[in-house]
Amino acid sequence: MKPYLLLIAGIVLLSGVVPLSLPSWPEAKPVAPAAPGPASAAVYVYEKDSSAVPVGVTAGLNRLNRERQIVATLLEDDTTDGTGDVPEQYRTALQAARTAGLPAFVVLSGTTVIAVKKHPETDDDIWRSVP
Repeated sequence: MKPYLLLIAGIVLLSGVVPLSLPSWPEAKPVAPAAPGPASAAVYVYEKDSSAVPVGVTAGLNRLNRERQIVATLLEDDTTDGTGDVPEQYRTALQAARTAGLPAFVVLSGTTVIAVKKHPETDDDIWRSVP
């Protein structure tokens, strides 16, 4: 249909005749970005040389794994794979945690960050950080 309209417009311009009305295209409606889905993963990112992982945090991660079936893990800031890169599943969480300041708890929906809690210390801090 678009080539047809372009042909008509070209003929009209060459002939000098102004048409009374041309068919109009429906206006494109803006698409709102999709809201992130439910939490699918959670990562507590820390620097082992700066602080130990609080017992409440490990308890909270365990509780998320068991009760909400969210993959909740620990990640040391300097973790790399065999090629020297940060493992793919942790890249987004690590960047968000470094931006917020370590230690930080990052909640993800796929690869979208949906929450970041800086310096959590208790089971309750972890549990309440997950929307």
